[in-house]
Order: sequence, then C-alpha cells, then structure tokens
Amino acid sequence: MNNIAIYKAFASIIMLTLTSFAGSASTNTHQERAAQLIDGAQQFVASQLTTSAQIRLNISTAEIDERVNLPICAENITYTASSESLQQSNIAVKALCNPSNWYMYLMVSVKQMQPVVVISNAVSPGTILNTGNIKLIDMNRALLRRTTFSNVEDVLGARIKRRVRPGQPITPNNLCFVCKGDTIIINASNTMMQVKASGVAMQDGNIGDTIIVTNSRSKKQINARVASTNEVVVGI
Repeated sequence: MNNIAIYKAFASIIMLTLTSFAGSASTNTHQERAAQLIDGAQQFVASQLTTSAQIRLNISTAEIDERVNLPICAENITYTASSESLQQSNIAVKALCNPSNWYMYLMVSVKQMQPVVVISNAVSPGTILNTGNIKLIDMNRALLRRTTFSNVEDVLGARIKRRVRPGQPITPNNLCFVCKGDTIIINASNTMMQVKASGVAMQDGNIGDTIIVTNSRSKKQINARVASTNEVVVGI
C-alpha cells in the first residue's frame, strides 16, 4: 500500500470517529435538555398541588421523542397549566421559552398515594382483626370509592362483618367494634360519680358511634357511645 492510500485510510477513520462523536454529542444534548424539561414540568406540578401530610405524590412523564427539536433557551423555561388540567390525573403542562417563543406540551401523570389498611389474607365474617391479618399499603387515592383507615391501630380488635378478600381496603361499613348481640359494659358517669352495668348491644357500632343498648338488669334501652370493643359510655 502506497503513502496516498495510507493517508486516505487514516482520513476515513478520523472522519468516521468525528461523525460518531458528533452524533453521540447530539444525542446527549437532546437527552439532557429533555431531562431538564421533564424535571421542570414535574417540579411545577408538585408545587401547584396541595396535599395532606399523609399523601405522597407519584409523578411521572412520558419520554420526549428524540426526533423533537429541543433548542437551547437563553432564559429559564416557564411552565404553566390550566386550573382545570391541574384537577386531573393527567396534566397538560406548557413549557415555554420566552426569548424564542418556542414551546411544547408535556403530559404529566399524577397519582396521589395514601396509606390504607387492607386485609393481608382472606377473612371470614366474625374474624377479629389483628396484626397478622391486616397491613398498611399505599394506594392511589383516585381508586378509593369509600372511607378507609390510614392507621393499623384504628381497626385492631374490630370484627369483620362479611367476607373480605386479600388486598381489599377495610371500610367502616364492613366491620364493628361492638356488634349486635354483644354483651358489653355500660359506663354511666358524670363529674361526681360513675356507675357500671352489664348490657347487650342492639346495633353494630364503631368507635365513636352512638348505638342502642339494653341494660341487662333493668331491661331499659338507652343510647350510648361506643368507647372500645366491650364498653359503651353514657352521661348521667
């Protein structure tokens, strides 16, 4: 091989290397700008949503197609979204570069996750809830249709009224702390005295509910507030 052929071969290798490097740099630039846009949109959405201490936001955004031109912006990107969109689980966020008037929309998905007490294994009616058959998991708030419990301690000792499958949230209407027919203690008190008597619950009730109970001795029916799994209270 003569010198000219050798030089041509080296030139081809150098051009191929530079072309590959340029393509890689271009890809990296696109990826970096796309990542910045996505991160900015997600931070914007998080700043616009008001949640309680128990709610955890799960925010995600679809990747931006590499074929989309993402120019360099001389200023910080401005993010906006309509108030109606911010109420949805999929939020259309407008990313705007003011100097060039360039903009694009990003679809940001938001799930508000909250702790929910669920059944960990199948239970039958009458089962007493304990740490062995319940657990706490995070669930998408949008999928919850009824009132649920967020602390395991809130349901310990209660009884399930109907069959519940594993993973199903526990709701107030499918349990009772005092169940109809239970023998309970009636605690009647005021600031001066306290009287306790035996009674029978005539209704199901959860902690704080007011139910009808019958005094076992006098057979008189009264309204009393459920205080625990075996006690109701009434003022005198």
